[in-house]
Amino acid sequence: MSNKVTKTELDLFNTGAEKPKSYTTGDLTVYWRSDLCIHSANCLIELPEVFDSGRRPWINIKAAAVSEIVRTVNTCPSRALVYKLNGKTEIKKTTKKKKIAKFARVQVLNNGPALITGNFIVRDANKKKIRISGNVVAICRCGGTKSPPFCDGTHRKIGFKG
Repeated sequence: MSNKVTKTELDLFNTGAEKPKSYTTGDLTVYWRSDLCIHSANCLIELPEVFDSGRRPWINIKAAAVSEIVRTVNTCPSRALVYKLNGKTEIKKTTKKKKIAKFARVQVLNNGPALITGNFIVRDANKKKIRISGNVVAICRCGGTKSPPFCDGTHRKIGFKG
């Protein structure tokens, strides 16, 4: 999964239509869209020296190598965290084959969505496959999402407990 910022997203950021917080070094910019964040805590778990919700600012982009930050941002299932490489910075891709999980894993987040990872297919009510980019999805449990069946962070706004 890649959370590299898309041209459309970048246009929205530049025009002010979307106003994410940005954290920049010479080589990398990380954007955080709080309204999309589902608090999966992948970033906090994977790279606590960079991502620390108890600190302000909560992202210290100088605390790790660009490749480590990019790897961690790519674990964000909601794309609340996206990145842009500045200039001619390149991330070396590993040649290791990614091991595909035999089974799906469902993790129910406290007061939040259900994260599904692994080998799975999501289908709509008519049994039609829903196209998914990446290998993680966040399924809404609060019923308030504006993009069913996926979580859009509404659970925080409505005070969902469960």
